[in-house]
Amino acid sequence: MSGLAKALRSAGFPGVEEEGGRVFARLISADVEFSGAEGPEGWDLAISRPVRATAAQRADWAARHPGAELDIWQGETRLAHRIAAGDVAALLHWAALAEALVVACLDWRRAQRARGEGM
Repeated sequence: MSGLAKALRSAGFPGVEEEGGRVFARLISADVEFSGAEGPEGWDLAISRPVRATAAQRADWAARHPGAELDIWQGETRLAHRIAAGDVAALLHWAALAEALVVACLDWRRAQRARGEGM
């Protein structure tokens, strides 16, 4: 088991699995997965949400969350972040950022949909 997988399990993340050199886990059991990989410079973590945040929304996010910029990856809004291997405090901070992203993406999706469309 990789150090990242062990750290995620120890920190209480549900659904931790490893496949093909990547680690997958969840913020909470009812949510979609995020992924991570161990690299020479630390742990690379990423979570994507099925909404395309506008440039203005991404800029507003970056202003409120310095060092945690968003991009559009495969048509979805993604938070990708590198933390030092073994830094559990940084791992928990990343989880808080990822949760904030989930909330923001819900708001952005609601703003995009037509009246009466549903989620």
